[in-house]
Amino acid sequence: MAKLTNPYLLIGILFITVLASGVLCHAYTGSLNATESINAVNGTTVVSGDLLIDNSNIRKEPLASNPMNILRPLINGNYMTLVTSVLTGAAPKDVIKKSNYITSDGHISSQLNGIGKVNMDSNGKIEVEETDELLWGYKLSDTYAVKSGDSVNLVRDNKTIKTVAINDINNDTVPIDYVSASGLKTWTETAKEGANITVDYYLGNFSDGRASVHGKENIIHLFGEDVYDYMCEYTPGCPVLAYEHNASEVKVSSGLSYVESLAGYPTAIRAANAREFARGWNGTFVPAHGTAHGKEKVSFTAIAESEAASGSATHGVCPPGRSLRAALLALGNPLPTGMSSGDEAILYEYRPTIDVLVKNTGDYPIKIEMWTEGEGGATRIYTNVYEIRDNGTDVNSTSNSTS
Repeated sequence: MAKLTNPYLLIGILFITVLASGVLCHAYTGSLNATESINAVNGTTVVSGDLLIDNSNIRKEPLASNPMNILRPLINGNYMTLVTSVLTGAAPKDVIKKSNYITSDGHISSQLNGIGKVNMDSNGKIEVEETDELLWGYKLSDTYAVKSGDSVNLVRDNKTIKTVAINDINNDTVPIDYVSASGLKTWTETAKEGANITVDYYLGNFSDGRASVHGKENIIHLFGEDVYDYMCEYTPGCPVLAYEHNASEVKVSSGLSYVESLAGYPTAIRAANAREFARGWNGTFVPAHGTAHGKEKVSFTAIAESEAASGSATHGVCPPGRSLRAALLALGNPLPTGMSSGDEAILYEYRPTIDVLVKNTGDYPIKIEMWTEGEGGATRIYTNVYEIRDNGTDVNSTSNSTS
């Protein structure tokens, strides 16, 4: 539909419309829809195609008191709205501050590249800002299963959203991406009345202060499956790189170590543990001046060890620990929690990925890359650390690069 562009014609139509609406206003304002359907709060993340404004339910205001509400549909050539506004004496409230990335039917425009952020001013008017910087959030507890007699209550925001009998716990009745249905049933066997376990997480505390995102479908819709998979693999509270736009990943340090063979310790098991350690840290994101653990979903094989308090240890994780340690220390970062400065890099009482904590003291976020090559005692463990540099942001510091 063609848009009206002649400014004099626009002003004339606007003047006539306001006069006509003044006559009819009192007869119709009492029956107007009072709901205002903006499908967002301040800071909501949006992508192209999302419905932001439900024009069919938006609140209407008398034209006599708010004549500018008719201007946007007039410019857009939305004649049905014009006619309806004249007949009823009221027009849909104009809730748009800037129409960039917002179509006339209230959707997010295809012109938005990547993700956007909804900004709402004190008058309730909105605009969409394109996200042109790195964005990260944190994996935070969303839903708890609370044992209650022979059932569990699923609780979110201190409200019970669902009650499931223990015998009815299955893949269809409870969230299963973080705790399996069988694992939840097993937990109920020993859990005391009122005990709770987290069964679902959300993505929040974003680096730019935007609103939290709840629900698997919403996280995947906005940020992709890779981001959700990362949340599933890593420990609660972990930082999650949600959006990487206009950024460069620059290798700034590296480390290399070898499994080697040790008398009295099975080399094949040690090599397997070294590979699992590398997998458990590969891809880990650490914000600037932040910390992170490795992956939660890893599996190591214990070997008998008299010096360990438990009587066993995950031998084979110390060689990759040395590789990771070397790459991190080369950037000036402190010794990770759970590590030593000696050959036995991982302390006995610390689990190699879940308990070990690395700290990034630099001004750039970093990403850890680890992998292995070779077999048995000849297994080599490589570590690379990359700084993620936002090309659109001026960081007033120098890199800690060793290259």
